[in-house]
Amino acid sequence: METYCRVVLREATRSFDREYTYRIPEELLGRLSVGSWVCVPFGKGNRSSEAYVTACLRTPDSDFFIKPVQRLLAERPVLLPDQIQLAARMRSRYLCSYGDALRCMVPSAVSAIQEKRVRMAELTDPAEAARRLADGEISRLGQQRVIELLLETGQAPVSEIMSACQVSRSVLATLAKHEWLQFYSQETRREPEPDNPAEHQEPFEPNPDQAEAIRRVSGSLTACERDADSCAEYLLFGVTGSGKTEVYLQAARTAVDLGRGVLILVPEIGLTPQMIGRIRSRFGSAVAVLHSRLTPSERYVQWQRILRQEVLVVVGARSAIFAPLRDIGLVIIDEEQESTYKSETHPRYHARDIARLRAREHGAVLVLGSATPSVESYQRSQSGQSVLLTLHDRIGSAGMAQTAIVDMREELRAGNRGIFSRRLTAALNEAFDGGHQAMIFINRRGFAGFVLCRNCGSIIRCKTCSVSMTIHYGPNDRDSGAEQAPSQLVCHYCGRLTPLPKRCPSCQSSQIGRFGAGTQQVEATFNQTFAPRIALRMDQDTTVGRSAHARILEQFEQGGADVLIGTQMIAKGHDFPNVTVVGILAADLMLGLSDFRSSERAFQLITQAAGRAGRGRDSGSVIIQAYNIDDYAIRFAAAQDYPGFFRQEISYRKLMRYPPFGSIGVLTVSALQEEEARAKAALLADACRSRLDEDDAFRPIQVMDAAKAPIYRIRSRYRRRVVIRGPNEQLLARFLLPVVDRVDCGKAALAIDFDPYSML
Repeated sequence: METYCRVVLREATRSFDREYTYRIPEELLGRLSVGSWVCVPFGKGNRSSEAYVTACLRTPDSDFFIKPVQRLLAERPVLLPDQIQLAARMRSRYLCSYGDALRCMVPSAVSAIQEKRVRMAELTDPAEAARRLADGEISRLGQQRVIELLLETGQAPVSEIMSACQVSRSVLATLAKHEWLQFYSQETRREPEPDNPAEHQEPFEPNPDQAEAIRRVSGSLTACERDADSCAEYLLFGVTGSGKTEVYLQAARTAVDLGRGVLILVPEIGLTPQMIGRIRSRFGSAVAVLHSRLTPSERYVQWQRILRQEVLVVVGARSAIFAPLRDIGLVIIDEEQESTYKSETHPRYHARDIARLRAREHGAVLVLGSATPSVESYQRSQSGQSVLLTLHDRIGSAGMAQTAIVDMREELRAGNRGIFSRRLTAALNEAFDGGHQAMIFINRRGFAGFVLCRNCGSIIRCKTCSVSMTIHYGPNDRDSGAEQAPSQLVCHYCGRLTPLPKRCPSCQSSQIGRFGAGTQQVEATFNQTFAPRIALRMDQDTTVGRSAHARILEQFEQGGADVLIGTQMIAKGHDFPNVTVVGILAADLMLGLSDFRSSERAFQLITQAAGRAGRGRDSGSVIIQAYNIDDYAIRFAAAQDYPGFFRQEISYRKLMRYPPFGSIGVLTVSALQEEEARAKAALLADACRSRLDEDDAFRPIQVMDAAKAPIYRIRSRYRRRVVIRGPNEQLLARFLLPVVDRVDCGKAALAIDFDPYSML
């Protein structure tokens, strides 16, 4: 009988983050095991601290006095042994603590739901809140979203509000301080998420390419067990509409029939309803769903179903990669190139890397699917690290959509100063007259990108961030079309709202104008040009609330609108057979960013958006509008030529030693005082240079000088950064480990990111 255990603390800084030994008291013998969630006395004051058991021992591994575990916080273990091993790997790879890693696996909502009550919020005076909203008295976009959500729902759990409105707890605290919002507790109901049972669907007859892909993946599943620390990895590369989902589902059926678990990841919450529907049509209700829009109660129920092994199929967004399945046979990452698989909070992991670690631990098969694979994943298939499976043709008789590039400079010369080119206008009218629908993609939300004074040239910028402010409709303008002027400026980084000035704040000139269209202006112009055709808009502003994505998509799918206008939310994964025209506006807007991935991202978005056209029986057409029509990303995207784009891009990456031929680490220091940020960043850079002399293995690493971040200030915090480059992420992590632990940043915050998806 084990009478001792090792634990790691849930809340610990790296300075005291390690395993500690505790004695198991007699009343807990037989009840406590690896993965148990416990409370232990910690430190000189024996402060009660939450911890997770990592090992059980018969004899103590310390000569010191060993304190006893205080109590068990959950009767069943909340972690699996392989998750604890994964946390240890994440700790060294992402320079985080055990607790940081384990919180990814035991979400706070799951921990909080152990209590019988959940914290709720409601508006103190809904009528007064609506008036303040209408009068423009709300100064922050986050506060505006919370009020709009509560005006719609009446009340909601605090955690759901934070997730749905993408706000922090401090936003709710500010509203409560102003007495606009109040909190109360409510007894938790632990019913599962209501199911909309999908009609059972038999597998489709695969075409030859699909059959070969299914055969290869299923063959790996049924083959003899592979060596530990290895996995079979496939890149399923197929043009948009080529039937990748059918390959996923038939391979998943093989895994389930073998009694093994399946993890299916999708990049966007907006894609989840469609994917869930397809999976449930094959596997019934024995599917667990994990994504950020679940209430704490729903997440608890789903998580417990997985932990009890009541389901073998788990589908969800990025965090679903940590689902506690005991015997994983297949991991599928759909649209593997998407940046949403990269966490933007500490630890900054990539779900693709975690998937490889979990697949190796379980001897599972990993399938990465995409019509526009990441350069890193495609290079792995070219170098023999994974197997390339290709789906060459679209399913159905329509074939690939016809693509045309429109030079907007020619439109200007012809006197057309509108958002829509003549060719796109004609294509839209033809589609509508034929009873078809269309989609219009532009990768910028709001009404206009920025406001510029034509007299002095100044741009209206946010007071607390070093970025221009974007024009948005006010709350009352949403349904007013183009008749009313936009009423407010919004900072997309801090959420600050301010009225749109009539004169330039710098020179008082009235010659101020808006530049750069966004989704709201496209919607207003469409309503004016194509009336009485109906438009739906899908962007971050229209998807507040946990059911907003599904509601908009369902309305469009059922023919409730002629056109769907949106940002990258609409560009991938959706399957609307009646859409025959896709317009891509300002395609070159995605180029020229200070990011080595900007061409790749532009190619992917344009290709994915173009892939929404002609997915039914009728052929489709895609109109790409740009001013810079000669960029290779736009040309190859229009031709749907990924291999051509890859050849061009990989030569550039190799020359510059960018991923996959090298790795980049970015250490960003932020502080309220500019001098403090500068001093701490310089200290970090000096410590990195000193570290270079400690081991010859670090000679390939380059340390850049500390410098201002491209966006130098966000939310009144000044940002400086140190960029380091090396042959791979593992060497950079080993190099930085003692540096991060030694350097005291004081009140400044330090963020560490390897191979970031945004260099801003």
